[in-house]
Amino acid sequence: MALERADELKSNFIALAAHELRAPVTSVNGVIQTLHDRGDLLNDDQRALLSEMLREQGRRLGLLVEQLLDLSRLDADAIEIEPEPVPVRERVEELVRSTAGERATEVVVEVPEDLEAFVDPSAFDRILTNLVANALRYGEPPVIVRAEQRDRHFRLAVEDRGPGVPEDFVPELFERFTRSARAQERGMGTGLGLAIARSYANAHSGELVYEPASPNGAKFELVLPKGYGTDVRAHRLLVYRL
Repeated sequence: MALERADELKSNFIALAAHELRAPVTSVNGVIQTLHDRGDLLNDDQRALLSEMLREQGRRLGLLVEQLLDLSRLDADAIEIEPEPVPVRERVEELVRSTAGERATEVVVEVPEDLEAFVDPSAFDRILTNLVANALRYGEPPVIVRAEQRDRHFRLAVEDRGPGVPEDFVPELFERFTRSARAQERGMGTGLGLAIARSYANAHSGELVYEPASPNGAKFELVLPKGYGTDVRAHRLLVYRL
C-alpha cells in the first residue's frame, strides 16, 4: 500500500510539474517564433513588449525550475541541515532587499539588532524568501517581518495587510501546486513556495503555521525550539520529506 501511494505521488508530481512548465515554455517559444518570422516588421514598442514578455517568462521558468529541484532533493533526503549562529536582523534585511527589489520600501523589518538564531543559513533563506515573496504577491503593504526569542522558541513572523487567505483554502495552504481561486485567475505563483518553506521548517524540528493577521491580512510564523542544533555539529540532520 505504501509503495503504491509513493508511485501515485510520484506520477502526480510529474504530471503537475509538466503542466506548470508548459505555460511559460509555450510563451517563450511563441515570442521567439514571432521575432524570427516577423522581427523586421515590428516597431520599437512591439519589440519592447516582446522583450518584457521574455524577461518575465524567463524569470518564471527560473523560479519554477529552482523550486522543482528543491522538491526533488527534499524527497530524496539529499539536503543536509547544518545550523550555525546567524545575526537575524542583518540576514533579514539582506534577504528583503534581494527578494523585494524595488518594493523593498513596502517591507518593514522589526527585529532586534542583537537577536541571533542558530539555524542553517540556506534553509533560513529559503523560508524567509518564500514568505516575503508570497506576502508581496498576494497581500498588501506594509509587509511586516518580526522576530524574537519567546517561550523557549525562536519565532519569525511575516504578515501583510491584504485580504488574507480564504477560510476554505487554509487546509490546502501547504500542499504542493495548490493555489487559491484568486491566484489561479491571475496566474500568480506556482503553488510550491509554502510547501518548500514548511519542509525546511520541519528539518529544524520546527513548524510553519498560518493565522489571520490583525486587523486583516495573512500571518505566517516560523517557530523553532530555542537553542535547537546546539550539538548538531556532532551529527547532521536530514530534512524531513514533504
